[in-house]
Amino acid sequence: MSFCTTINCMDGRVQLPVIKYLQERFNVDYVDSITEPGPNLILAQQKNIDIVESIFNRIKISVDHHGSVGIAVAGHYSCAGNPATKEEQTVHTLDAIRYIKRRYSDLEVIGLWVDENWKVSELSL
Repeated sequence: MSFCTTINCMDGRVQLPVIKYLQERFNVDYVDSITEPGPNLILAQQKNIDIVESIFNRIKISVDHHGSVGIAVAGHYSCAGNPATKEEQTVHTLDAIRYIKRRYSDLEVIGLWVDENWKVSELSL
């Protein structure tokens, strides 16, 4: 069994597209899902340390117990938790990636954008 990890919005519309994308991208059987409303903004701003640490605790479980081979942070169109533009959310997602890489430099950490058609694309760092 192989795993990767997603830090994704709680919005149900983005779950399956992101899971399917990551199964192909990381060539894994399963995707551990960590969900929050607007997690890219939460990790970029790091204002609520309790939520940030909760996310990192869940990443640790995925990495340590499931052997996660990679981590993805996703932002999406029409996000209620982060109602910013695509451009602003891209900045948030890239900042979140950099923040996660400080703790998980040995893993590949990628950013994703889910558009208005629920199509997933990878962001460039």
